[in-house]
Amino acid sequence: MSGRLRVRDVVGTAWLGVAARPQRTMLAALGVALGIAAMIALTGAAASNRAHLLAEFDALGADLAVVAPGEGPDRKPVPLPGTAPETIARQDGVARVGVVETAPPGLAVYRTHLIPRTETSGVTVAVARPNLLAALDATVVSGRWFDDASRSLPTAVLGATAAERLGIDRAGDRVLIGGEWYGVIGILAPAGIVDSLDAAVFLGDRWIAEHLRAGDDPEIAAVYVRAEPGRLADVSAILAAAASPGSPYASVTRAADLLQARAVADDSLATLGLALGGIALLVGGVGIANTMLVSVMERRGEIGLRRSLGARPGQIATQFVTESAMLSLLGGAGGILLGVAGAAATAAVLRQPLALPIATILLAPIVSVMVGAFAGLQPAVRAARLAPTAALRSS
Repeated sequence: MSGRLRVRDVVGTAWLGVAARPQRTMLAALGVALGIAAMIALTGAAASNRAHLLAEFDALGADLAVVAPGEGPDRKPVPLPGTAPETIARQDGVARVGVVETAPPGLAVYRTHLIPRTETSGVTVAVARPNLLAALDATVVSGRWFDDASRSLPTAVLGATAAERLGIDRAGDRVLIGGEWYGVIGILAPAGIVDSLDAAVFLGDRWIAEHLRAGDDPEIAAVYVRAEPGRLADVSAILAAAASPGSPYASVTRAADLLQARAVADDSLATLGLALGGIALLVGGVGIANTMLVSVMERRGEIGLRRSLGARPGQIATQFVTESAMLSLLGGAGGILLGVAGAAATAAVLRQPLALPIATILLAPIVSVMVGAFAGLQPAVRAARLAPTAALRSS
């Protein structure tokens, strides 16, 4: 017994100690499992969302900018002049321009007249000019976009999210807007990074001008500018002045800026996952330490017998540290499975590509063993310091 212990003997003996109490082992490993699962699930959700954004960015293109009303020096809003789309379109490097106008106040969209007026399902109303579709490189998945005829009629085109919320999956249906029925002539594919358009119901600009504006000039909500390839940086620098030469306070946002802003949210989600996982691992480590202390107290007779047969204190300590690390490793393995399942479920619900945090998954077993070994250190030292006669007597 006093000879050198082989690794196989240490692991085998530790496994016998872990397997002898399956219920306690499962409870002790649960904290570590939850910690690892939280890390993998939340960092995986962030990675999946980032992959989704990159795919949208590639589909949308790196040459889109959005010009919107800005704020003047007095912090008051400065609207875009009605000539902004034309002056922007004449600038060198601009390929296409699309315009969204602000809808008249008080318009809400309902599937039927039976829907309560307060339940708008988060669907907004916007007024589109026919050039918007080409500027966005958007795709109509059902029906068609506005033309010279339909833009003057009570017709609507639904964004992808708006169609889903309204329960409409094909053109030819109708919706109730401002107390009037509008025929749905088209449904758009998801608009990518410009996701505010997905939840919108678009109406024709001429119909709104002739029937709902009462002679008022349209208010431009945004001008979508598609630059020529490789020219977005140059074009973005002059858009504010081009939109309103007299008061160049327009807000100019590039698609890359939108991507970066949403990536910050993903980084925050990943950081939250690491923080929650760290807290859960700490709780799990305390649970394992408590379990090992109880195990030492219950197995004093075994410890005393082994010490009497010649086992050294270091060998006793090694066994208990190994048991603790093995407990934590089992929890880590379960946590990896739970975390991957959670990340996959999140990606499936959000309809995003699954992107697993490989680095976190590979580090999980190492972190688990380190937590377990550290948690079992004090109980192992306590077991090693038990005197053989006192341990046998107390048992």
